[in-house]
Order: sequence, then structure tokens, then C-alpha cells
Amino acid sequence: MHYKFQIFGVPVFGRTLPSGDLAIWHPYNCRVQEIVEPICRNHGHWRSSHNNWIVFGEFAEWTLEELRRAGGEHA
Repeated sequence: MHYKFQIFGVPVFGRTLPSGDLAIWHPYNCRVQEIVEPICRNHGHWRSSHNNWIVFGEFAEWTLEELRRAGGEHA
């Protein structure tokens, strides 16, 4: 499943991986990073090779809800 959120007008993308984990990526933006990083930190790990967060499956729904609250989900 794919997700798209807007935070300060910047797209934040998420997708469910086959493992059940959640990948979260957004273009570089300091303001968005200040919102997304605390949501993802301690619920997964930063994958520098892809410049994205991998959130463990057990925290996926919580993370998606926090991103919805932060900016809203878009189709």
C-alpha cells in the first residue's frame, strides 16, 4: 500500500514493504524533517542508502496516524 501526505506543502511518501515494515521518504526540507524524524525515530531506523526511514511493522499504523495529524493524507 502507498501513502502520500503533505506537510508544509511538501509531499511525504510512505509505502508498506513486503516485510510489513513501512518506508517513509520526503524531499529534503528542514521543517518537514523536524516533524517526520521525531515520529519515526525509535520506531525503526534511518536507511542512508535510500535516504528514508524504515519503521517497524508494529509501529506502522501509529506512524501513519501521526503523519495524518501532522499534515493530512492525499490520494
